[in-house]
Amino acid sequence: MISETLIVEKGVSAGDPWVTVDAPKVHEALAALKTEGYTLLVFLSCVDHLVDASRSWPARYEVVYQLRNMETREQLRLRTFIEGDPPHIDSVHDVFPPANWDERETYDMFGIVFDGHPELTRILMPDDWVGYPLRRDYPVGGEPVEFSEEHEMWQTAPDKA
Repeated sequence: MISETLIVEKGVSAGDPWVTVDAPKVHEALAALKTEGYTLLVFLSCVDHLVDASRSWPARYEVVYQLRNMETREQLRLRTFIEGDPPHIDSVHDVFPPANWDERETYDMFGIVFDGHPELTRILMPDDWVGYPLRRDYPVGGEPVEFSEEHEMWQTAPDKA
């Protein structure tokens, strides 16, 4: 396991161990975990805790890295919390090259800026798209359906849908 000085909190959720590290130390922690045998980055994603009152969160955005040790089959979830508009965190594409794609997707859907990323551009949404669809403050609603007789009366699904 990585140095206790890097770990802010640790625990187990649904049988999977996890550790929390401070955002400025995420690159260092992931590099250390890779040298300890966690050589596969399974995924990298984000959680927006904007309106989640189920508990007190350290920051609005939780960036999650799921790692696997291919020798022992152990998994470990590393997480960190960030704020900002836009929120920033260091890229880890140099430690785990496949993170390049996950970082671009997380940028595209949540607006997380990965500092040091070689080409942080949209990967799913069109280049001219405004906003980040998986943020909890992104406007939710339907689009007017021009061929519907009721298209002027509602923009989201009616109550009896």
